[in-house]
Amino acid sequence: MSIEFRPIEPLMENRWIIRTHPININPYLFRKYKMYNEGETIIFKTEFFETVMDTYNPKELLEITDITLEYLDPTGVVVGGLKMIVKGINFERKHSYSGNNLMITKLRVIIDMIDLLTIPEQEEHSISYGQPKE
Repeated sequence: MSIEFRPIEPLMENRWIIRTHPININPYLFRKYKMYNEGETIIFKTEFFETVMDTYNPKELLEITDITLEYLDPTGVVVGGLKMIVKGINFERKHSYSGNNLMITKLRVIIDMIDLLTIPEQEEHSISYGQPKE
């Protein structure tokens, strides 16, 4: 009996990218996310900060139709994830002159449909170390 050992790479909680559509919030602005259920409903919460170059109109946030959560390997290549269709969205911004924190916008998204993100399989290339000797 032969046992085949397959190397694995676990997914890490700090290797992900969030993409939004049709408004494209720059993925590097997202700080964290949380996904959970309330009964049969899936809730996706996240937050992002804004910069002097990246600001977003609150009205456009309500127009987000789908969100893609991409999982990354150690080299930054997308290896899977989730494609989510938005049913409803809420946002929250609150700022104060008494604070000195980042300008954060929080999103609470009710998910209508969710599917695994499919990554097209790539051809395996054999490793070549030059021409064979004769």
